[in-house]
Amino acid sequence: MSRRWFLLCALCAALLTAPLPQALAAVSFTDFAGRQIRLAAPPQRVVSLVPEVTDAIYALGVGAALKGHTMYSRTPSGEPTAALVGGFYQPDLEAVLRLKPQVVFTSRVHKEQEKTLAAKGVSVVRLHARDLNDLYTRLEILGMIFDRTAQASQLAAQVRSDFGLAAQKTARLPAKAKRRVMRLMGVDPRGGFVYTPGDDSFQNELIAAAGGIPPRLGAKGGSVKMSLAQWQAFDPQVVYACGDAAAARKFLRRDGWNQVEAVKRGKVIALPCDLTCRVSLDSGRFVQWLAAKVYGDYFAQEQYQIYPPAAISRRPLKIDLPYVRQAQVVDVRIQDFIHRTLLIDFKQPMMVLSTLEGQREGVRLVGNHYLPPPAWGLGHGGGLDELRLRVVEALKIDPKTSSLLFTGADMNNLSVQRQADGGLEAYALVTAGATHNALRIAAEGGAFREPGTINILVLTNRGLTPRAMARALITITEAKTAALEDLDVRSSKHPLEFTATGTGTDNIIVVQGMGPKADLTGGHSRLGALMAQAVHAGVLEALAKQNRLRQGRHVLHRLRERGVSLYALTSQKAASCPTGAVSMGRLEGALLDPGNAALVETALALCDAQARRQVSALEPFKQMCEEQARRLAGSHPLAAPYKLGGKPLPEPLALALGAILRGLASQPQPVIPVSGGECGS
Repeated sequence: MSRRWFLLCALCAALLTAPLPQALAAVSFTDFAGRQIRLAAPPQRVVSLVPEVTDAIYALGVGAALKGHTMYSRTPSGEPTAALVGGFYQPDLEAVLRLKPQVVFTSRVHKEQEKTLAAKGVSVVRLHARDLNDLYTRLEILGMIFDRTAQASQLAAQVRSDFGLAAQKTARLPAKAKRRVMRLMGVDPRGGFVYTPGDDSFQNELIAAAGGIPPRLGAKGGSVKMSLAQWQAFDPQVVYACGDAAAARKFLRRDGWNQVEAVKRGKVIALPCDLTCRVSLDSGRFVQWLAAKVYGDYFAQEQYQIYPPAAISRRPLKIDLPYVRQAQVVDVRIQDFIHRTLLIDFKQPMMVLSTLEGQREGVRLVGNHYLPPPAWGLGHGGGLDELRLRVVEALKIDPKTSSLLFTGADMNNLSVQRQADGGLEAYALVTAGATHNALRIAAEGGAFREPGTINILVLTNRGLTPRAMARALITITEAKTAALEDLDVRSSKHPLEFTATGTGTDNIIVVQGMGPKADLTGGHSRLGALMAQAVHAGVLEALAKQNRLRQGRHVLHRLRERGVSLYALTSQKAASCPTGAVSMGRLEGALLDPGNAALVETALALCDAQARRQVSALEPFKQMCEEQARRLAGSHPLAAPYKLGGKPLPEPLALALGAILRGLASQPQPVIPVSGGECGS
């Protein structure tokens, strides 16, 4: 045997006896249904029907494997767009199977879907957390599945740290300060009672983690009835609801219900559904926010603060302009919570024009400061001056030579845009949030809700004259509004009626800069055009990062943004439909069909055009809707016009959705009962 042959045999033997690489190693675990599951290797194609699992997959850095999710999730900026597979309670299994998943992640409401998927050879993994302990177990399992155990451990450590800060802060409260807190699940005006989570609900765990005292009614379950007598006996001091608390506040003004401390003190508050209704990576931050809502009067006092204010980390940014010394995002601890600040330091003093502060001379530093949700209530007591003082002290900057903007949009979602042409340069640094405080100027105004602000800083390589700086404000504002129009961002107060032009609290800083003088920054000037292009791109990217609003998003998302409830729409019966109402799941599935989606997208465009009096007749569109209803009905007789449930819709949208429902009602398919509402979890 030759030496070469001997070495080859030895190498083959070593390869055969060596352990498989970690990326190919099989994993075994028990899912939340008690099933023992074995996967030969990390899956490359998965679908998630559980929003919390979807977010965890993205956080683990394996978003490329996620091929589909429900309408209650949105693909983050920078990730490949995943397909929608319908809603949470009744996802479209045909849409799921078309994606050829190796693994589908489910919850306890998907038992029937699990059977169908398993019969098709798809691995089904139930990972819907029932309590806070499940949150960490779920992360551990996902880490194993995707070979991201280290990343999963880091995420779990961060969540524990978030919970830990809330525990530390509330532990300092006097025993007599502990407050009774209740999560309001819903109200029944006819029955005369309210719903709250059962004693075993994770929602009461969240209340306890925030230092609150939840009700104990001796009943278990996600939602249980609470009578007037039980309500008065508990006497909640803080009540919070998911999303909009308007209906709850109206009900609680009734005699008897209005006799508890929370109603008397105006402590019936609304918090986001994706935080209140789920056990997720954000649960620790939600508990911090809830604790600050409940105990803000204590947290604002220095003796209840654990850490001194200080900058704790810095991340450099590249702004290649000769007068910029450095640009960075600084993580800074203020009143125990982590804020983030964009700081741009100049080599010499210069003038800036700020819509928050006016014209300022001798400015050496401009910035944009992010306040996290727990700090929002803590920052309003002393007004803007007190807030600015706390920030500049923590950052150790001179308030006399600095100009700052303030926002509830995370500086981690900052967009930095540069446009250049013919020796001209323009930078736009943008943060944007537009899902709670957006409005259409002139058509509405006066109401304020957090969060929601678009802040824009603009710098150029020219020395702008005062005239150019003032004119730049118009150019920047027009570019911002064009971006909102292009994204179809809706008014928060009247989402069905109006696209938004801004948020009502937007601000701009224009820096004078250095270089050859520039007197023109309007739309017909090259420098103005570069400014506008940078701002437009910045607003688009910032909203994609902060709110996951992207161009081309699915009509199911756009309907939700308008406050259109598919659950309410399908709660009525067609006049002559023998099977009764079309289920919400069937309507969600129908809207995944490109033809139906296109009809509704056309209706949305017509709604806005009609509101602006740009459309006078809808007869051709009515014919389109009639044809679509007949197409859906197929060979079956077309049912009578469908009576839509819920709030009235603009005529074009009512025509389109009514036609789709009418066509579905004509089909002899059994109705699948809807087992829940629209929180998506």
